[in-house]
Amino acid sequence: MVNIGLLGFGTVGQGLAHILNNKSEATPLKDINIKKILVRNLEKERKVKVSKDKLTLNPQEIMEDKEIDIIVEVTGDVDLSYRLVKEALNNKKHVVTANKALVSKHFEELSLLAEENDVYFLYEASVAGGIPILKPLKDQIRVNNISRLRGILNGTCNYILTKMTDEGLDYGQALREAQGLGYAEADPSSDVKGLDTLRKLRILSTLAFGSAIREEDIICHGIDKLLALDIKLLKEREMVIKLIGEVVEVDGGYQAIVQPKAFKDGSYFTMIREAYNTVSIEGDFSGVLNFYGPGAGMYPTANAVLTDIIDCVMNIQDKKNPLGNRKLENKNEDIRGKYYIRISNWKDYEVDLGGVIEEKVFEDDKDFAIITKEVRLSDILNILEGVENLALVNLED
Repeated sequence: MVNIGLLGFGTVGQGLAHILNNKSEATPLKDINIKKILVRNLEKERKVKVSKDKLTLNPQEIMEDKEIDIIVEVTGDVDLSYRLVKEALNNKKHVVTANKALVSKHFEELSLLAEENDVYFLYEASVAGGIPILKPLKDQIRVNNISRLRGILNGTCNYILTKMTDEGLDYGQALREAQGLGYAEADPSSDVKGLDTLRKLRILSTLAFGSAIREEDIICHGIDKLLALDIKLLKEREMVIKLIGEVVEVDGGYQAIVQPKAFKDGSYFTMIREAYNTVSIEGDFSGVLNFYGPGAGMYPTANAVLTDIIDCVMNIQDKKNPLGNRKLENKNEDIRGKYYIRISNWKDYEVDLGGVIEEKVFEDDKDFAIITKEVRLSDILNILEGVENLALVNLED
């Protein structure tokens, strides 16, 4: 029997317990047991019932238990989880986590610490929910040089954009609907401002490119300033907006960005709808590989956690640190493209876009929208400095 210490018993933790409570005797799950669960409140009513003697408020009951082989961290907390994960790895316990903020912030340190202690540090559920992407990516980088990776990595944003596109909802209406369905938190800023996507792109790109690409190395623009007008004007041009995280290798360096991007209707990314995610990787031998599935949810995410647990139990993956030591130069300053720009209350700003305009799209007393020539993003951002009421959407070639 393999014993698990579970840190956190929210949505993902309860999903994990439910699957294990209903395990088949014919699978590897029959040998996995949740021995202890760290919670904040012993008396809280939960959808998934477990024996009360499994619950504890004291993390050291789990950390110091020599019968616990694997620590599963699903708290969502960064500081506490960092301390406990480090302690677990140093005590030669395997660690499985769904905590993207933890992995993103301490990726290199924890990966190296796991290798030094000959244990697993696995985090499949930290990126793209239920999509198996990190283990396949580790396989691909053994053979391929990855030149491009991009994806729809946040289900909340994709749901909001789908509703705005299909039903003509404005941003606020679509957000409230997403919150009502549990896709968006009461404070949705991490999702809609692009930070959640940025963290996932940091993890994916650092693995794929074999070089440390940190959060501060990634340009980040979210969807929180988009209006129904922006969706409508681009839809009239048969284009659909998605929030895309993308990294590409260029001339010994890389460009990494999270941004709203408009694609021709009917192309691959426009077919990823509602809360679903996709990741696309391009290798020199593999070509383009697309991974698709649910980006979040109790059971898809718990399923991803369980696949990592089974890999620990069956000793399937390599314990060697998968992160490379390449030194790639950040070339975000050279990002170029064509852009849709909409400025609201445009008469309040002294903005000279004359040199970059390819087409004037819309103008009334409140809103002014254009499509630019191909320009450097940094030049556009300099022109728009200080302008708050705007949308900036990259147009796919």
